[in-house]
Amino acid sequence: MTAKIIDDVLNDPTISDWLKSALSGALNRDPLDATNDAEMLFLILSRRLGELFANYEPPELQNDSCVPL
Repeated sequence: MTAKIIDDVLNDPTISDWLKSALSGALNRDPLDATNDAEMLFLILSRRLGELFANYEPPELQNDSCVPL
């Protein structure tokens, strides 16, 4: 099952080259180390995304005198 998922991802033209490269590289590493690194990357990128969303103000609300709830 996992081999099919890996093959599907590596051959899917809609998947980014970055992800395909990361997956290919991870397959040549110790699975535990690769998984730990992937989890750390996920946590870092998730936190960054959360910070970006927290600081985002839609253009239609910029310079608006509305008071946030």
